[in-house]
Amino acid sequence: MRALFTLLALCRRAIALATLTASLTLALCAPEHAAAQSLDIKLDSAMSSGLTLGSASQGVSLKRSPLLLDFDAAFIFDGDERVEWVLGSIMQLEDTSAIALNPQVRLRRSKGPFEFFTGVGLPFYLAPKTRFGPELSFGFALPLSSPIALVGGVNVSAFVLGSDLVDSTPVFTFNGAVGLRFRF
Repeated sequence: MRALFTLLALCRRAIALATLTASLTLALCAPEHAAAQSLDIKLDSAMSSGLTLGSASQGVSLKRSPLLLDFDAAFIFDGDERVEWVLGSIMQLEDTSAIALNPQVRLRRSKGPFEFFTGVGLPFYLAPKTRFGPELSFGFALPLSSPIALVGGVNVSAFVLGSDLVDSTPVFTFNGAVGLRFRF
């Protein structure tokens, strides 16, 4: 029972930290004057896999990550192409099927035909078991035709809380992704 209360306290702290970080980010990015907002939407879909590092009964376990299907909706407010506010979802297709939500903030820069981005996220697996932790991502988009672009990238996640972590030890994932982006 005490472990449950400790886990709940850690969850509350993680949620409070995420809320504080999001609030500070919003405050720093807010414009100085009020105006009507415009909204651009980009939809990404990518397949990813890589390596998973965690603990096992005999030491450290290193294995291939299950195949994941990512769906992201990136929102760009007032034509500010530098920042994307992303609502993402992840479906684990191999091993035990699972589903996760992955809110993110991405910072974008263009260089020639490429768009590069770096982002932070908080993936949270909801079913069948829970897993939560920070994520750092790096990637690119290469426009193919007007509304379509090829996307690729890597992400590193550290799952530190959850019901499927062995002995409450963190699990780290290092995944590469490739997919398409559609702009509306």
